Amino acid sequence: MDMQIMLKQMCKNDLNDADVKAICKSRGFPAKEATSRDVFENFFISTIGIKEVLDSLTYEEVVFLHLLNKINTEVDVKYFRRLYGSSGSANNYYYETYNQHYKETFKKLKNNLVRKGVLIIIEQEVHAYEKTTKMERLRFRFPPEFADFLPPVVRTSKFKRAGNFKKNVLRDKLLEIIGGKQKPSPLPEQRSFTLSIKNGDLFSGNEKFKANHLLKWQRDCWHASINTEMKANIGEIESIEIKRYKLSQMNYRNMQDEIENNTIEITLYALSQLKEYEWLAADSLAVMIKIFTGKMEDYPYEHICEAGWEWGCLVKVVVDGKAYYQLPEDPLKDTTSSSPGQYIQVEPDGTVTLDLANIPHTALEMLASVAILDIHDSGLRATASIIKIGNTLTTVRNGNIFAWLIKNSPGFRTTTEMAEMRWGKQVIHKNLMIARIKDLSLKVQIEKSYAGSRSFVSLPDDYIAFPDDFLPAIKKLVETSGHVIKKARYK
Repeated sequence: MDMQIMLKQMCKNDLNDADVKAICKSRGFPAKEATSRDVFENFFISTIGIKEVLDSLTYEEVVFLHLLNKINTEVDVKYFRRLYGSSGSANNYYYETYNQHYKETFKKLKNNLVRKGVLIIIEQEVHAYEKTTKMERLRFRFPPEFADFLPPVVRTSKFKRAGNFKKNVLRDKLLEIIGGKQKPSPLPEQRSFTLSIKNGDLFSGNEKFKANHLLKWQRDCWHASINTEMKANIGEIESIEIKRYKLSQMNYRNMQDEIENNTIEITLYALSQLKEYEWLAADSLAVMIKIFTGKMEDYPYEHICEAGWEWGCLVKVVVDGKAYYQLPEDPLKDTTSSSPGQYIQVEPDGTVTLDLANIPHTALEMLASVAILDIHDSGLRATASIIKIGNTLTTVRNGNIFAWLIKNSPGFRTTTEMAEMRWGKQVIHKNLMIARIKDLSLKVQIEKSYAGSRSFVSLPDDYIAFPDDFLPAIKKLVETSGHVIKKARYK
């Protein structure tokens, strides 16, 4: 539900006079504001008194509000069990009513959060045939306007230290292209990020290479490397990698589930909140991970952070025998090269070779978009491609790397000039089919069948366009609908 609608409903219907007076007192509103619900609504969503109230909360309550801000949706009373616990025991859960099980939970959240004016509370409308108690229908939401006033989500330490960062993890990964030795990957086969050359293109697994694929590979290796340790400590937690793969197969992603079931994302969120010179000890994650996941098990915090450092995702410093962590400034930043001439070499015969030991990751992505790549004498060679340059001319032509290539490589200069001469004069489609469908219902049926495909295009005047390998399936749809296909060829 929209937060403004929730706010209006709360102020008009769902707060009693005692609640309003308590909120006015906690937030420091003038007493007269309690007499007008419309005026109270405006005061509630203001920032008056919010910092003082948030500073008065327990550390666990602050962490919980960070979680509500992160998921940015309403939750029920049961959700607060991770913060306040519940009245009943797990053994009696199925023998108690909802109200019996969560009455103490509700009492604490109402006194500690609702009546302090930091949460919106409403009674959700339900169908007449749904038999639920009022407590079951209650929903709560943390206003995002209050987020900037939340105290820090983690307790940090301050050191002016450079720290130890394994930046060679990404560099070694690039050397995989030419057969360089790799750190054993903990990823299952279906999550392969192997870098390879296929038909002149650079691939990461089954996708064309992008620099951010390297970061995803790092994170996924971090996930997978802690999986065994997590299972040993928490027996019931499913493999994160397999779970992520299953979710991707179902084409389903839920922000709340992602946060609650992914300790790596929780760790990254905690580290992203650090300020300059601040560092985080692994055991400082204990409260945050337990509240964010809603599980009371002891997670291997040290192993989680150490694995992140080993895979080049975190920076580490050791002070008085204790390890502290923070995020690197820019994982893809590479200071080893300042000029394209330091990682691109043009041989006397015009051959362009790339130095994978020094080339910035983003520069490799750009070069892969304009050149045909191949392995030559244990190195990576780049040959200008008129098709690739034509496809990317407007996006790369002003970059310093492409400008350097035009200036120093006769092959790239000639190919670029040819692409510019042909720009806008020819559009060639291969393996493309165009069909005209006069029956509107049939056209809608076909469009729905390919709604998620980027290769299927609906055109004006009853026409559609699609690759020729779609033809058998489309033909079957047409014939099943009782229509016939008439073929036409261009002469």
